Formats: sequence, structure tokens, C-alpha cells
Amino acid sequence: MARCLAVLSLAFATCSHSLVISKRVATIPQHRSRPVLTVAVAPAEATTVEMQPASAPEREAIVYFRDHDDAHYERLSGKPPVDEELVNSLVAKRSLLRAQRRYDEADVVKAAVVAMGVTIVDMRGREAWYVTPRHSRYVDDQPEISPAEATKKPWRDLGPRGHDYSRTGGGAKGKAGQVSLGKIDDLLAARLMAKLRANFELADAKRDELESLGVIVCDETKQWRADGLPFESALAAAKEAAAAADEYVRGPGDGDADAPDLDTSLIMSLLTARLTAKRRRDFARADAITATMRAEHSVVVDDRRKAWRVVRLYGEYHRVGGKVGKAEPKIGALLTKLTACRQPWWSEEPGAAEAEADSILSELAAMGVQVDERSKTWKRPRRTNEEMAAAKAAGPHSRSSAMANVERQGSVS
Repeated sequence: MARCLAVLSLAFATCSHSLVISKRVATIPQHRSRPVLTVAVAPAEATTVEMQPASAPEREAIVYFRDHDDAHYERLSGKPPVDEELVNSLVAKRSLLRAQRRYDEADVVKAAVVAMGVTIVDMRGREAWYVTPRHSRYVDDQPEISPAEATKKPWRDLGPRGHDYSRTGGGAKGKAGQVSLGKIDDLLAARLMAKLRANFELADAKRDELESLGVIVCDETKQWRADGLPFESALAAAKEAAAAADEYVRGPGDGDADAPDLDTSLIMSLLTARLTAKRRRDFARADAITATMRAEHSVVVDDRRKAWRVVRLYGEYHRVGGKVGKAEPKIGALLTKLTACRQPWWSEEPGAAEAEADSILSELAAMGVQVDERSKTWKRPRRTNEEMAAAKAAGPHSRSSAMANVERQGSVS
């Protein structure tokens, strides 16, 4: 028995020196240390192998811009000017550190920038920096509100940005990605203020400027977006407007012979744009499109009958009602002169233009022509023999009767 135990002991000792035994040694990793794999080899000494972690993909550094009007308001505030070149370099350095995921170092750089009185905006698509608080800025391209205007209509609270539109959609694309949020806020505030003051021409100009930057505004939902996509409501309204425009038909007009090569597709596109503006309750834009169709294409629209026609314009007036006959050339010349004498360049003598207009209206009234100044139309109803005789006996109408005739026709229409 003793001999068997001795043989087993000798065999075990021999195997322990000839076999290699491997095992993983459990260790407690320190902060930001790499995991260690220890391999024990007998009888040699232990060796250590470091495992390399998977490298994170590199990110592109984001470019930050200073608010376009920040320097202007900085000068108005009387503050010492900030070193813009230094701030730009520090902000760019911080952006690079953030892209490399070196957040601790980036926070140190940010603290230095904030200590200079600079605010950094990290919101996606709105990256910028500024010195003057945005809520302290004001839109200075509008006239001041007089006390009478301020008491006439209460102004609603528009918030620190000067407007009550909220952003929706994804990140900014195209030109919108290169524009600061402050500039967009200023344009939205200027457009809203112009609409509140009934300055629709300026409001349309601000809207066009926003659209040129890739910013789309929806007045129905009080939202704006810069991701290059239209609003669903705008798409639906455009489809409905296109379908409604197809219902409008061209009717006969006295200007058909003057426009044989009229582009009908262009007129239909203008009709669609006009109906889209009306569905969005943007009546100022709808009126502007109506004026364009009338001035450039001699086209007038009849929404009640869902029709449009080409008319013959004399100045800014067109005929409604039946044909006139041989007297129309003379009436047209008087209406053209009436339009011209109401232009600012007609006469520098005070009251001369008004006197000339009254004289023309009197002559037109004597011919039985009724002028509607509001709709810029004229007509000559058929007169009985008794009315013709009375007109010849009375002679030209006086100034008061002519003006009364014009006002009466305007109120009836």
C-alpha cells in the first residue's frame, strides 16, 4: 500500500511540472482602466495581456456662429466689446473636443467662455453663441407705436423672442443650417409685427426672406420648420386649392382679342396660389395675386360664378355689363386720363389733380357712365328716350351730382 501511494505522488509531481494551467484572474477594474487578462504558465512567471477596447467612430466638429445681430445690440448696450476672434477660437476648440468625446476638457473650455459673458447654444440645428440676451433685443425696423395705436388695440404678449411661433420638424438643412436662431427669431418677429400693424407688404417681404433661407412658416398652427419639408396642412390646402381651381372656367371677355396668346396654365397656377392663400386666411397675399392677375394679364376673377375672363383695361378700370358701342373709345380715353391724373406725378399744383378728376367724372356722368371707385369698374346702362332728353337739357352734371353718382354706385356694389 505504501509503495502504491509513493508511485501516485511521483506521477502527480511529474504532471504538475509538464502541464500548462490557464485561468482568468478576477480583478476589480479601476476608473477608466482597461480590463486585464492574466495567464499563469507553470513553471514560468505570469504574463499580462492588455485588451484594446473597440474605438468609437470619429464625429465631425460642429461649426458655431455668432448671432448676426448680437454685435449690434452689444454696441447699443454700451458693454465693452468681446474679443470675437478669441471666442470663436475657444468655441471651435470646445466643439472639436466634444467631437473627440473629451468632455471634461470641453467643459473646462466652456467655463472659460462663459466667464467672458458669452452664452453657448448647443441645441441641434441652432448652434450659436451670443453676448446680449435675446429677450432684451427688439425689432428696430418698425415705427414706434403711438399712444393712440397702443390704446386702440391691446397687444398680446409675444414672449422673449418677439413672436409666438414654435419650431417643429427635424434638423435644419441647406441654408437654414448656416443661419443663427437669433436671425430667424428676428425675421419671425418682424413679420408678425408687420401683420399686426396691417403692413402686409412688409410681412410678405419677411416671409419671402425666411423662405429664401429655407424656413417655412405655417400661420394655421403657429409653427415653423427648416428641415426642407412642407407642412401637412399646407400640402392638403394646396391639393384642395388645385382641385378648386380646376372648377374655375374661362368666360368670354371684351379683352379676348387683345390677348390671343394668353398662357392659360399660368393663369391656373395663379388661381391655385390665390385660393391656397385664401384657405390659409392670408387675404393680403390673395389680394396681391388678384392685383397681379389684373395688372399684368388683364384677368379678373368672379368667385361667385367660379369663372375668370380677360378684360380691356382703360387705366385701371374695366367694363361690366352690356356693350356700349361707338362711345366706348371716348369713355376709355376719359377713364385712362382719370387714372393718370390721380398719380402723384400728375401736377405739383395743390388741388389741380382733384379738380381735373372731378371734371372727368362730371363728363362721364353726363354720358350716362357709372364709375365704381372701389371695384374699379364702369358701366353704361341703357337709358330711355326721356332720360336722354333730360340729360341733353340739363347739360354736364355739377361736381356734387357727379360725386354723388360715384359714391352711390360704390355703396350699391
